[in-house]
Amino acid sequence: MYWQKVALPVVMVFALGCLMGTGSRVTAQKPESIELFNGQNLNGWYPYLKGRGKGVDPKEVFSVKEGLMRISGEEWGAIATEKEYGNYTLTMEYGWGGKVWPPREKSARDSGLVLHCTGKDGAHADSWMYGLQVNMIEGGTGDLSILGKSADYAFQSPAEERPASGKKGWYFKEGAPVHTFGPAERLLWGDKDPNWTNTLSFRSAKDAEKPAGQFNLMVVVAKGDTLTVTLNGKLMTKASGLKIQKGKIQFQSEGAELLIRRLSLEPLR
Repeated sequence: MYWQKVALPVVMVFALGCLMGTGSRVTAQKPESIELFNGQNLNGWYPYLKGRGKGVDPKEVFSVKEGLMRISGEEWGAIATEKEYGNYTLTMEYGWGGKVWPPREKSARDSGLVLHCTGKDGAHADSWMYGLQVNMIEGGTGDLSILGKSADYAFQSPAEERPASGKKGWYFKEGAPVHTFGPAERLLWGDKDPNWTNTLSFRSAKDAEKPAGQFNLMVVVAKGDTLTVTLNGKLMTKASGLKIQKGKIQFQSEGAELLIRRLSLEPLR
């Protein structure tokens, strides 16, 4: 299968501090990593689908196939962790599958990693919880936006206003003046194509994300009131001033197949 063609290295880091002396020894270890996806089942997760509610998924929009977490995209909704998390490094290996669904069969493949989720399931569009969204969409993966209408998720980032898809948008740029983003705004990753269009398989010369059929490595560091997103080694966006610093983690289902083969969380002290 196509997702078996690309193998990203899995880096395991062990911290061991030793104090050698006459009869004394001190050992310090990092908190153990949490495997959010075990490769076998969806233990620790639950679905919510538009028009169906929590825990009802007759079409298996969310499933495990050949060791991969599969989000089919056929119905709108989300899969969310049962537990809440804060202060962590989240490492994910994912790839776009080939399947797309109406009414987005001609649109850019779309999903979303939503962090610090709070409140009611389906509060936004009867599909998703409120949260801070690391957008996952062809050409725009790494953008940051607020999912829902809560001003409590407002954040700040150094950004520069430039043309964006026939309008104007705020692009992440280190050293630029800090801009505050509310529920109706979106922080674009720095090298996003200013002529981006919502079309299937959209790509530009500077895209950090690989095309459908290949896997990507995304690392998100959520520490205190900050959030940093890196994609395939490229810094995409940063946020600071977060009021909500803990919550559930959810992935969106909205018309495109998404495959996840690794999803781990390293707690930060």
